[in-house]
Amino acid sequence: MVVIFIFILWLDRKPIGVGTILNMVLVGFEIQWFTTIYHQLFGYRTTFLIVAADTLIGLILFTLGASLYMAPDLGAAPYDAIAPIITQRTKSSYRTARITQDVLFMVAAVIAGGPVGFGTIIVAFFTGPLISWWNDHISNPMVKTINDATKPKEERDQNSAVLLLSHIGKRTYNTIYNALQTTETMRNHLNQYSTSELRSQLKIVHRNMANSKEMYDSFVEQEKLLQDELNKRIAKAKNK
Repeated sequence: MVVIFIFILWLDRKPIGVGTILNMVLVGFEIQWFTTIYHQLFGYRTTFLIVAADTLIGLILFTLGASLYMAPDLGAAPYDAIAPIITQRTKSSYRTARITQDVLFMVAAVIAGGPVGFGTIIVAFFTGPLISWWNDHISNPMVKTINDATKPKEERDQNSAVLLLSHIGKRTYNTIYNALQTTETMRNHLNQYSTSELRSQLKIVHRNMANSKEMYDSFVEQEKLLQDELNKRIAKAKNK
């Protein structure tokens, strides 16, 4: 672990943080503690079904935990930091980088005579895809939600206003486009409308005109607010 830590420091110090130190110091004690609890609850039975169930449940919990602790960018364990560095430097996916990393370390373990078995192979090929899935569906959305919720109220309101204006802009474009299409269709088929249809269409047009007038007035007020604020800042900057 120390050798990998030094290697990561040499490659890129960004993944090193408080999470790195906690991981290096506590993981060994935590594994020993949970192993003792497991044996107390389930004994030492090692049938194929038990091994398969342990592998599946352990892999799910391990990858979820790895995703959750790495998502806030508070530091990763030296081993866990290798794949993100490879991803950043080679522009490959995290899934591919992690599988490659785990398989290479598994081969090294075989060469060194380490305890490689069925669970080792499963973990080597599925850790990367599962962590990537947890990142996309759980960890990153959760971090984003927490970050948004802890931002100052002024910043949240400002972001909401920007998103709202952008949304309104897209809707306005679609409205104008649809209005142009409707006008063209009406022009080509005007003589086919019945008298009652003409009256109905006329009422709809009058209502749309009234709504468009209200929308235009609102945009004029928005433009005035933004321009006034911009003029104030320009004047303030000139007086400095």
